[in-house]
Amino acid sequence: MFSLSEIDLNYGELKVLEQFSLDCRKQQFIALYGPSGVGKTSILNLLSAIIKPQAGDVQADFQRIAYVFQEPRLIPWLSVRENLEIGLYNLELDAGERKKRVENLLPLLDLAEFGDYRPGQLSGGMKQRVSIGRAFIIQPDLLLLDEPFTGLDENLKNDMQELLISLEQWHRCTTVMVTHDVNEAIKLSDRIVVVQGRPCRIILDLYLQSDRRFTPDYASQIRQSIRALATLEETLEYA
Repeated sequence: MFSLSEIDLNYGELKVLEQFSLDCRKQQFIALYGPSGVGKTSILNLLSAIIKPQAGDVQADFQRIAYVFQEPRLIPWLSVRENLEIGLYNLELDAGERKKRVENLLPLLDLAEFGDYRPGQLSGGMKQRVSIGRAFIIQPDLLLLDEPFTGLDENLKNDMQELLISLEQWHRCTTVMVTHDVNEAIKLSDRIVVVQGRPCRIILDLYLQSDRRFTPDYASQIRQSIRALATLEETLEYA
């Protein structure tokens, strides 16, 4: 689905990525896990072509990209329906098709009764539901998630994660999510890519066993392995 090959990315004198490579197959869910400031969001921005590398090759086989940020970024003067619909204008759908797609999605977002509300009338969780729905309504080939649940309390974060799981079943797509939450990575992804250092490098590329990922012992084993390796790498880096 995409390939980052020997990527060099600098911000001035700061080397963010150096000879960085990452491949992903179609409809895989990758969690990019690691500390702040190592370049995880930069990887998303390379995939979305927001930025370009100084060297290396970005190859991608997708037509529609959706990007969900930490903040909902809704248009305040538009209703929920209008915020969902706005991304559909680029798909050359007629008004009836756009309306049908919005009305079909609202119940999945648990927002069927809030279609005419504006963002200022919604709770934080409801705003993020609209943001996630706006990404899925275009039925993307590639979904990029930049810590979309940061700052939410645990109950609300769990609700958002369950929503994402249900929408991924409704429309399968390749997904790359940046997260600092190892439990979230285990719950949502097929593959956890642990990154660290500057320049950023992959220290662990782990494919989860789908039949075991929700068992407590397996999840505990994954958490311990990731944390132990990250601690070891940090110790070696500053030794």
